[in-house]
Amino acid sequence: MKFESRNPTTGELLGTYPEHNNAEIEVRLQRAWDGWLSWSHTPLQERIAFLNRLARLLEERAETYGRLITAETGRTLADAIGEIKKSALDARYFAEAGEAFLKPQPVPGLPAQIIFESVGPIFSVQPWNVPFWQVLRFFNTTALVGNTAIIKHSETVQGCAEALETLVRDAGGPEGLYVNLAIQVEACAAVISDPRVRAATVTGSVRAGRAVAEEAARVGKKVVLELGGSDPFIVLEDADLAKAVQLGVTSRFFNNGEGCICAKRFLVAESLFDSFTKAFVEQAKALPMGDPMKDGIKLGPLARSALRTNLHRQVLDAVKAGARVLTGGEIPAGPGNFYPPTVLVGLPPEAAIAREEFFGPVAMIFPFKTEDEAIRLANITDFGLSAAVWSRDLVRARRVAGEIESGMVFINDFTRSDPRAPFGGTKASGFGRELGALGARELTNPKLIWEAA
Repeated sequence: MKFESRNPTTGELLGTYPEHNNAEIEVRLQRAWDGWLSWSHTPLQERIAFLNRLARLLEERAETYGRLITAETGRTLADAIGEIKKSALDARYFAEAGEAFLKPQPVPGLPAQIIFESVGPIFSVQPWNVPFWQVLRFFNTTALVGNTAIIKHSETVQGCAEALETLVRDAGGPEGLYVNLAIQVEACAAVISDPRVRAATVTGSVRAGRAVAEEAARVGKKVVLELGGSDPFIVLEDADLAKAVQLGVTSRFFNNGEGCICAKRFLVAESLFDSFTKAFVEQAKALPMGDPMKDGIKLGPLARSALRTNLHRQVLDAVKAGARVLTGGEIPAGPGNFYPPTVLVGLPPEAAIAREEFFGPVAMIFPFKTEDEAIRLANITDFGLSAAVWSRDLVRARRVAGEIESGMVFINDFTRSDPRAPFGGTKASGFGRELGALGARELTNPKLIWEAA
């Protein structure tokens, strides 16, 4: 079987890529294992030097890789180039901070210390929507600590998958440090259970994450899961309305709305609801939609036609459940997987469809009467990835943030990832962390060394 990469703007076939058979999988798993036996004994300063070389190449190739991302996913070119530059910043950050993160830690009161050792090859299932950043935010710390990476990238971005493997090699990464594995979901279980694989990570859907976690648990291996989200964006009555609207629109429609940390449910105090909704709709309608390679475009096509079909089904289900469409909500004529910015109001927040993840440019706005009701509505979903709280009263905002069941809460800002801060969720959104000091140590063996006199 071959995987196909298609341009979501035109439908053009960009390339076909052979699926790896069992023999090729075996070769690549052994390559990752042999690579780890060497890389784990490579001095830390050499691993840091590699990350700096990787960062430099990313900066030099930002436009080339950005165009590849846009061609395969429909992400706007400006955002795609930004994704590459952010990946370079991530590599440089861990090159600078890595030594401190991995420094042995004394155990107070005991003649002991904790050292952070590599554990071996890590199998990582990665999605299509941010195809360089999400891979590299995992890989950079993986390489730093001395592990090797086995990447199963999405079937639809195999051009990016092969480019990433080449990038690591061009940066001087040794054989087996980064192994691209072109396989289908059904082949993942055998990889996870292979004794040469020491842990697994997933960035993707809840279904995919739970399948990987189930197999990993069966064979006693650690997993890190960064799954979906239905992030609440809470606007209290004393919020800066203009800024909340502006950044709310940015958060919801960034990357064509195809992001786990895009704000999805806007919970707005009754006193601000009409003003917020009117301004939000106006700004959403003004977003330029079109060819993502062109300057000024803010919304490109969804990555696949099936994704658009499912998103539209969700909108229709929401309408059946009581929602009103204030803008958008119709599949436009013509080529490309385009879907217009869509705003829904009137949907009962307890409705099952209101608690689903809308992976595309659809916003739901709900009013609330009290702070307690806002917290209840924020927590009503099974997800718990991130949230935003808007208030001029920081004491109040911190109190509300503390009540939200979420891995991350942003006050007077929208959710973003930053190499310096841990990233991850709770509940159905997963567990474990990437980025920051916690992410650097997440897939290490924190070994206790006790030194008796």
